[in-house]
Amino acid sequence: MKRRYRRATPLFAAVLAVVAALAGATTAAGEGGGQNQFPCTSTTIRAGALRPDLVPDQQLLADEQAVWRDPQTGQFLLAFSAGIKNLGAGTMNAVGYRPAVAGDLPNPNTMPAYQRLFHADGSCDELPIGTLTYHEVHHHWHLDGMMTYQLLDAKRRLVKPNSKVAFCLADVTTADSTLPGFPTAPAYNGCDPNARSTYVNMGTSVGWEDIYDKMLFGQNFDVTDLMNRPQAQYFISQTVDAAGIVFEQNDANNTTGVWVTLGIGVPYSTGGPRPGV
Repeated sequence: MKRRYRRATPLFAAVLAVVAALAGATTAAGEGGGQNQFPCTSTTIRAGALRPDLVPDQQLLADEQAVWRDPQTGQFLLAFSAGIKNLGAGTMNAVGYRPAVAGDLPNPNTMPAYQRLFHADGSCDELPIGTLTYHEVHHHWHLDGMMTYQLLDAKRRLVKPNSKVAFCLADVTTADSTLPGFPTAPAYNGCDPNARSTYVNMGTSVGWEDIYDKMLFGQNFDVTDLMNRPQAQYFISQTVDAAGIVFEQNDANNTTGVWVTLGIGVPYSTGGPRPGV
């Protein structure tokens, strides 16, 4: 599963409760499965729709990045965590649905994705936002294109190819409990693990944050070549919804990043990513 944690020690017990819920839940909110029982009646954004505001977590990126050397391959990996905060007025809710799959699963195993924007009266608007894909390594459904990672040089030129990352959206940790509409308990506890699902429901509530920990597969750049060169400064850039498919309050706060030093003599630890979810 995703690593669930809080930055403050007193909240650790709450994190364990979330982890336990994830490990044992089969029908928890946000996990999908079954049928689309509460479809939205509107396919356009009506006035008054409560939009999310997705913001990458700059402090998490600064705190949670490290250079590893994989003992199996000898590769140097620049690993980093990524967080998406929802600081908007509305929930970031994504659903997907499709007809039942007969026979072998399609490859890629996908279904159309839709964003639900809620109103104060409880009604919702539903609009297409791309694709949900079943992730064979993480063993659950992801919303494609939620985050883009880049490694840039000192002149902000691309050093490593873009990595477009899909997320299983969930309420992992509190981002801002003072926001109107903040639910005190996580409303989205995980993502559907069933590759044959016909309906998937995921999201990040107001004032909550989804986190992909640096230990997870895909949360790194291979920097073997850079660690064998003289030391230099590089910039890890993270952008939420680079394709602009999500309907948000504000698209101007979607990018963050931190500077790191790579090269000969830079300290590193031994380790590597794990699959998991």
